[in-house]
Amino acid sequence: MIKKLSFISLYVLLTVLLVSCSTKEKSVLRIGMNVEFPPFASIVDSTFVGVDVDISHKIAEKLDMPYEIVNMQFDNLINALNSDKVDLIISAMSITEDRARIVDFSKPYYRATQVLIASDKSPEMPESEEQLKNFKIGVLHGSTAHKYITETFVDKDLMPKSAMLSYATNTEAIADLIAGNIDFMVNDSSAAFGFSQSHPIFMGMELDTLEEYAIAMPRDGRYNEKVKNALQDLIDSGELASIISNYIAAPK
Repeated sequence: MIKKLSFISLYVLLTVLLVSCSTKEKSVLRIGMNVEFPPFASIVDSTFVGVDVDISHKIAEKLDMPYEIVNMQFDNLINALNSDKVDLIISAMSITEDRARIVDFSKPYYRATQVLIASDKSPEMPESEEQLKNFKIGVLHGSTAHKYITETFVDKDLMPKSAMLSYATNTEAIADLIAGNIDFMVNDSSAAFGFSQSHPIFMGMELDTLEEYAIAMPRDGRYNEKVKNALQDLIDSGELASIISNYIAAPK
């Protein structure tokens, strides 16, 4: 009987220890990102690099958590966030009213504008935004460029819907631009600069828009306040500015 009780006690003790050890294991912070957006995120020699990659590392470090970057198409990011496939999004995501209704945004960590991108096969650069209605324009599906062209031209019947081509990836859009299948592409200025460093394309007219990139989190997410505080620490310490300056030259 004594031996039986000792065995039971040992079993209970081992169970408690195992449970205790498992609860001490750190959760992995899952960060959603589209890594086709240099200089914010790209793949170089099988490694993720860029502004958003470095910010992700610093945020996880300040939360004292291991992390993984979950690469996916840009227009799948919010669905992944709200279906608990990722814990937050750090992917050059602009704050918009529509997005703010379904996610919780941090304060902005970068500001950009939309620009026109052209190739050698593009027609002469338009002199005004109004003239964009006369061309075939490529955009990344689900992006703010997609929203801008849709609301400014397509929804107002100033441009036929067929003249706006939306792409699942920037790579596909750039390939069509270089091939002359579209006249121009619209994208964020920072990304346009990044693409122009590795593709035969160039930046043109700047559009009258303002993009504010922020970290997106689920509403009432368990890490929201910690992430916001960590970002504020990066801003206050100058670490954020240092990260950005490593990839993007300061405007002259």
